[in-house]
Amino acid sequence: MIEYKGVSKIFNGDVVAVDDVDLQINPNEFVCFIGTSGSGKTTALRLINRMESITKGDIYIDGENVKDLDPIELRRKTGYVIQQTGLFPHMTIYENIVTVPRLLDWSDEKMRETAENLMERVDLPISYLERYPSELSGGQQQRIGVIRALAANPNIVLMDEPFGALDPITRDALHDLVIELQREYHSTFVFVTHDMDEALKLGDRIAIWHEGKVMQYDTPDNILAEPANEHVRGFLGEDRLFDAKRENILVKDIMKTGAVSISTDHTVSDALTLMQNRRVDTLFIVNDENRLQGLVTIQGIADEKDIQRKVTDIMLSSVRPLKENTLIQNQMREALQRGDSAIPVVDEMRRLTGVLTKSTLVNLVYDIIWDQSTAQEEILEKIPTEGMDD
Repeated sequence: MIEYKGVSKIFNGDVVAVDDVDLQINPNEFVCFIGTSGSGKTTALRLINRMESITKGDIYIDGENVKDLDPIELRRKTGYVIQQTGLFPHMTIYENIVTVPRLLDWSDEKMRETAENLMERVDLPISYLERYPSELSGGQQQRIGVIRALAANPNIVLMDEPFGALDPITRDALHDLVIELQREYHSTFVFVTHDMDEALKLGDRIAIWHEGKVMQYDTPDNILAEPANEHVRGFLGEDRLFDAKRENILVKDIMKTGAVSISTDHTVSDALTLMQNRRVDTLFIVNDENRLQGLVTIQGIADEKDIQRKVTDIMLSSVRPLKENTLIQNQMREALQRGDSAIPVVDEMRRLTGVLTKSTLVNLVYDIIWDQSTAQEEILEKIPTEGMDD
């Protein structure tokens, strides 16, 4: 865990780069620091491994104050990646990768095995270990920069705008790689960027910096759903906020709770009575653990001669529920095409948590289309028409 407690960094006595910040980064978390130039994000990153000294306050790593740690030892235990890779041009790729392991007195066998395994992880030939950085492309060099930071399996990896100079395709591939490696190594990543799309893709949480302060620190979904202030809204951009409103809707966000259900030991007569009392035409059948077993409809009951039979004898067991944590945009078309008036919603354990009705879906489609047309009208109103032909 990394904790900032009342941390400030002041240069030349009066230039405040970081201003009285309290921040907590949990173990194994991927946190992005984002902001404009001069917002304090890079300085805040460099305070962690004492590349910059703290003016006021304290930073703790797993309960230890970084001021009490030897800066050299601290940096050896912390992975660090910068924009221009930071590779030593006069050293081979192998020598670059094992820089820290060699300082930690690893054996030659362990260093070689580690380097080869990491090269395989980033899809680079083992033979490249004998090359020099100048013989690799920019994207390949940055891959080496990432695995060099991971070579000693550090608990913390700091990345300062590492992909800013790369083309979009290479950056996207490296994003996927970094996410995969972070999960595999269980390291805590702190990643500085000025690209909001990059932060939204990579970060478990995002800290938005402005004039040395953190304007908002939260998950990407929460930031998009509820920007803390106008600065955050402006940084996100109205288009991104609109897309988030339209697209990042989970099934559980629009389902109705309190789905009408009946247990497996009840009879058809019980089901009919419940339908009449609750004014519904469909009942969901659940077991003692509230796990969905199937459903029974009024049509099914109408064809039944013996109303004392168990509901499980006439239930439809091939029902296809929706999972509550899936995006509704991925389910919308299928749900609308289904003839069901009510679709059950379940959790990961197939426990019944709610119901999605056709009327809810219709209202959602209407809201989306209305929002789109309104947004288009607002854009058109801003386009100057003076001097334009009819």
